[in-house]
Amino acid sequence: MKKVLSFILPNSIKKGTTQLGQEYEIAYEYGRKVLNSANANYSFGSLHEVMQKGIEKYLKNNNPSKVLILGLGGGSCVEILNRKCQNILQLKAIEIDSDIIEFAKEYFNIGQYSNVEIINGDAQYLNKYLQEEINTFDLIIDDVFWDNQIPNFCFQKEYIEQAKFLLKESGCYFRNVMEIDTKRVLLFESLLAEEFSRISKTDVLKHSNKIYLCYK
Repeated sequence: MKKVLSFILPNSIKKGTTQLGQEYEIAYEYGRKVLNSANANYSFGSLHEVMQKGIEKYLKNNNPSKVLILGLGGGSCVEILNRKCQNILQLKAIEIDSDIIEFAKEYFNIGQYSNVEIINGDAQYLNKYLQEEINTFDLIIDDVFWDNQIPNFCFQKEYIEQAKFLLKESGCYFRNVMEIDTKRVLLFESLLAEEFSRISKTDVLKHSNKIYLCYK
């Protein structure tokens, strides 16, 4: 019944605060189960549309076999990649919040995908978890957020360089940005231009997001 009624009004399934202090709500919206933070969608709502648009653009000219996802949420990117990719994928995901990982398992059935390894860790220390995997990823999808904010470390040169080192030659760093500070966005774009040989930007106007595809 909640699923049916959600076409009229969202229907909450579970809400609260994680042990790390993130406010969350799992709910049905328009017949679909979603994971929301206090001020943003984390998975399977508006963010799912944004990420699907960016992934579809990437897949027009690329066929990845190994992908790293930074910021798992409920598993939107895992679902999209498994549905859209022709290759047998190897996926790794790093998620800082253990409660969010449990939600992905309990409410969004991420366990159905045998090709994904989930690491409970802090993405700003990528090398700590992936020391043996430098130059091995075709695609890194960076969707690290805290509520509707991108943490400051994500805009730092050291962090971008860590991600770049993990990419194969011609690999792609994919960044979803939802940022209203124009100056901050311009500085970030300048940093990306320094680090990558080719950059493609897509404005997802419906949701005020920008998707950057940055090629090594």
